[in-house]
Parts: sequence; structure tokens; C-alpha cells
Amino acid sequence: MHSRNIYTERLGKFAFKPVIKVLTGMRRVGKSMLLRLQAEELRRLEPKVTILEIDKESMDWDDVRTGADLNRAAKKAFAGRKGASALMVDEVQEIADWERAVASILKSGAADIYVTGSNARIFSTELSDRLSGRHVEIPVYPLTYAEFLAFSGSADSEGEFARFLRQGGMPGVHGISTEDGTVFDYLRAVADTVVLKDVVSRHEVRNVRLLGSLLRFVLDTSGSPLSAKRIADYLKSRGIGTSVDTVLEYLGYFVDARVLHRVRRHDLRGKKILEVNDKFYAGDGGIRNAILGHRAQDVSIQLETAVCNHLFAEGYSVEVGKWGDYEVDFVATKDGVRKHIQVAYLLPEPATLERELRSLRAIGDQYPRLLVSMDPHFREDHDGVRWMNVRDFLLNEDA
Repeated sequence: MHSRNIYTERLGKFAFKPVIKVLTGMRRVGKSMLLRLQAEELRRLEPKVTILEIDKESMDWDDVRTGADLNRAAKKAFAGRKGASALMVDEVQEIADWERAVASILKSGAADIYVTGSNARIFSTELSDRLSGRHVEIPVYPLTYAEFLAFSGSADSEGEFARFLRQGGMPGVHGISTEDGTVFDYLRAVADTVVLKDVVSRHEVRNVRLLGSLLRFVLDTSGSPLSAKRIADYLKSRGIGTSVDTVLEYLGYFVDARVLHRVRRHDLRGKKILEVNDKFYAGDGGIRNAILGHRAQDVSIQLETAVCNHLFAEGYSVEVGKWGDYEVDFVATKDGVRKHIQVAYLLPEPATLERELRSLRAIGDQYPRLLVSMDPHFREDHDGVRWMNVRDFLLNEDA
């Protein structure tokens, strides 16, 4: 198995600590693999550890349907055992009243607990209400470019980066093919599973046509400011009647399932979050390409999507930055420090470069300002703005 150090290091800090470790993320993003890696780590730390591993996507665990079932299974597995124990439940949201069971097991001190799930709203609401400070959430994202290279066994190159932009970061791609057609067939199947299981079934959505049309429109307008009214007006123009409230509700479903990232706009000068015209990015660029079809003219938004997903995976909060009349693609904040990032494709002309630099220069604070593009040759510093190749940015943790 390939290691994913971003997550194994975070998990390692909480091994055998009395908190519930919650891995959240889109289906097929690698949460199950991380559980297996953590199980190996626990066995390394405590060779005699007893681990109960429950996979709710396996029929072997069909009899564990409620929190009471889960509690009984844990008691049976750990009864009379000496030494350390651990409970790992994959796709725990498939178990009714699961949060009450894991809270009870945690309180009893019977096991070190790890769970995964595919819907952020379920976890944020139920864990906050029922576990109140006794859990830590670790969001899991598609592969970063560095992880993509590790999984593919390839060195960084223009060709591999182009493939990353086309095929995205779903780990399962690397066990299937390097050919776009086969990969896109797989990614469409993943998207169908996410939409049907984590959106349609869970939220009992009746208008599946509306749901699909909304998703395609938002993916097709990635990186552009969007309002619910604009989306509703577009759908009505296509003969699909809906309301602003329904659009907001459906967008929330996709954000919760991590199919989409909602990126708020931040007025940096007024120090407030703007409540209008959010931007949305695909949770995985490959899934976007599989749904819409790969289009060479989309390279700019593919670069933005790759940078956005990279920042989330590295643990940043991400917003769009607004300073007066100027806007910066991303304001990334972690541990109280932020950086401003502008993303472009190629900047061959001085006027084009100046246009991209203008927004970064306008920002009147002391935080780092970065311009990233596909250009191979450039001067690194422009009046305090660092200009980098996007591949270097994605591979350099200190950028």
C-alpha cells in the first residue's frame, strides 16, 4: 500500500488517545486504505493489539445495522482481552444511531476508535451534538500531485502533470489504467455512486434531472462567481423549473458529499466574509473532466482546481480574496498565517503578466503573495510577488 503521509502523520498524533478519530471525504478517496495503514501502525506500536475492523460496504457486516449492534460487536470482540484494543468502522453513517454507540465505547475506555464517513454534514452535526469535544475530524482529499506521482511510480514531467490535470487524484485510477477513456469510465461510475448513494438516497431527492443539470452547470462554471438565482435562472432557461431555495439545498448536498468545494469571498480590507457570489470548484478535477468531457480550452480552470484541492489537502482554509476592485484567486490560511495566490495558464506578454500581478500588488498587508503559472522561465520576484511554476508550487510544501 502507498503511504499518504499528510494523513498518517495526523492520525499518528492521536494513536491510542481517548478521542474518536473521524476520517471524512468523498467516496473512493482513500479513507479505507488509510484505516488499513493505521491498523498496521497500531500493530507496530502494540504488537498484541486487538483490532475490530468493520466495513459497512461488505456483506460480512450486514448484521451490524444499529448502534446497539455495533456496541454488542465491540463488547464481544474485546471481552476478556488484555492490552490495547481498537475499533475501526468504515462508512459508519450506514449504521443507525452509530454516534451513540461510539460515544459509549469511548466512555468505557474499551478501544481506540476510528471511523470513516462520506457526508460532512452528518458528521459535523451529530459529532458536535453527541460527542462535544471528544473527537477530531481529519478530512481526506484526492491525491495531491506529489501523491499522484508516488502512486503512479513516475517522475515529475510535463506529460505526467498533463495526465494529472486530465485524470485527477482519485487513488483507484492507479489500479485501472493510464488511458483516459478507461479512467473516465471509472470516474463516471464513482460520480454516479456518490450522487446516488450520498445525495439522492440519503436526502430522498425526487428531481434527479434537476440535480444532475445543476451539478453539470456548476462544474462547467467552476471558478466563476455564482449566485443561487443565477443558477435557478439558467435551469429555467433549459426548461427545468426550480426555486432559489432548492438550488441552495442541492448545492449544500454536493458540498457535504465533497463533490464540490464552496469557496467564500473574503473582503480583505473590510475583514469580513461576503455572503454573495461564492465560487465552486470540483472536489476532483478528473471527475469534472469525466462528467463534462475533457476540453483543452479548460486548462486554466483545471490549474485553479488543482491548486484549490492542493491547498485543502495541505490543511488550509481557502477563500477568494477581494481588495477594493481587485480579486485574488485564493487566500489560503493555516495556523494564523495566510498567503495570497493568483493562478494563470501562460503569461507570455508583459501586459498579460501585469494584469495578473495587479491584484496581488493591490493587497495592503504583509502576507506572502504568489503568482503561479505554467511558464517555464520567469523572474522570481516582482515587487514582492513571487512568480513560480505551478508544478514547483504543487511539489514544494514550503511554497
